[in-house]
Amino acid sequence: MKAALSLISALAISLILSSAATAGPNLVFDQPLFDFGKVAQGKTIDHVFTFRNTGDAPATISKVNSSCGCTVAQVSSRVLKPGARGEIRASFDTTDFGGPVTKEVYVYSNDPRKAIITLTMKGFVMEDMVVSPGQVDLGAVKTGVRKDVQIKIENRGATPFRILSVKTASPHATVTWKKTRLKPGESCTVVLSVTPRNAQRFISGYLTIRTDNASRPEKNVPFYAVLQR
Repeated sequence: MKAALSLISALAISLILSSAATAGPNLVFDQPLFDFGKVAQGKTIDHVFTFRNTGDAPATISKVNSSCGCTVAQVSSRVLKPGARGEIRASFDTTDFGGPVTKEVYVYSNDPRKAIITLTMKGFVMEDMVVSPGQVDLGAVKTGVRKDVQIKIENRGATPFRILSVKTASPHATVTWKKTRLKPGESCTVVLSVTPRNAQRFISGYLTIRTDNASRPEKNVPFYAVLQR
């Protein structure tokens, strides 16, 4: 008899806890992680995250934010009744990215158990044109003394492309390069030469590389230095 009463009590407590667990709004996403695999640079990734309110009260989504401006997210409905389904459409532009990428979307709601839900898009962006380094720190430089840095442009795609121009608007810098056509697997070296012309404290600028590559026709490489007194 005691064993039976204990079993009944345990079941009752389990039911109470289960009921409490679903009290109020409860947002449940079918797949909060989306792996888009390998894609070519320049492709826009579109995905729909689906979810449902499994609670016993209306769920209200107050806002949806992304981890950076390159990811756009839109919600189908801000208020979901119990049992209702909804969608969040996310879009990620891969133009300025290369290699492994992870982007996150944050969903804010009145769910008492998880006020912020993180949705994730991840994958690998394959670059046709790879420029390294992606930014140049020249360190300390002296007025009138030239400092050279080598920048590598590599074709990792399947088709050749031409380097149309390599320029900078900085009055302190000049660029030189020789090779203009890169076959798959080939690379060339650009020499960035910086000679400070005045007594300003910091030097900064951009190296703009223009090509006829369809997926990435232009690449900006920032450079900066500190004037040594």
